[in-house]
Amino acid sequence: MKKLAVCLLLGLFASTVSAQRPETGSLSLMPKVGVALSKFSDHTIYSSLGSGMDRENKAKFGPGFSVGLEGEYIAHPNIGVSLGLMYAHEGTDHDLKGAEVGLDYLNVPLMANFYVTPQLAFRLGAQVGFLMGDNVGIAYGDHGVTEASSFNSVDFSIPIGVQFEYQRLMLGMRYNWGLTRVFKDSDYFKEKNQVIQIDLGYRLTL
Repeated sequence: MKKLAVCLLLGLFASTVSAQRPETGSLSLMPKVGVALSKFSDHTIYSSLGSGMDRENKAKFGPGFSVGLEGEYIAHPNIGVSLGLMYAHEGTDHDLKGAEVGLDYLNVPLMANFYVTPQLAFRLGAQVGFLMGDNVGIAYGDHGVTEASSFNSVDFSIPIGVQFEYQRLMLGMRYNWGLTRVFKDSDYFKEKNQVIQIDLGYRLTL
């Protein structure tokens, strides 16, 4: 059993060493689909418990999804530059029923990909998101948040992540650090988007 495990590890190591990253100057297209776990930073709403008592309901990560396409240009043997167009369903969740917020964005990420091995890349960049629609829970009506006009139409963030590739199949994970406030009312709401994104993709070399 130990010999078998050693042989499997050696085989995996050999395939990793022998694998080649795309050639310098090459261009690839990468369709991607994944999940997005998101919430609003430092966000709390209150619900009445009666007798003048309120309950704090802090934001928590809620499930969403993302789907789209990225293109990558290999500018250097260890550096690639990618530009994407991704549709993402994000927002925030709470323990309080009816306090969910769903926001649909069309995101455009511009990323620098630093390859430490042919399969492993660390990613850093900038992203702009355009609000396409919303779904607001009824509990937000008390705060005047009832329609898309309550939200900023453009969202800026810094995506930081890592990507592993094997046999053209890619598995990526990144954190989008929100820079702009989600709500237009900056005096009352100061929250920003926080998004953890995990996606699968496939490289099509042109």
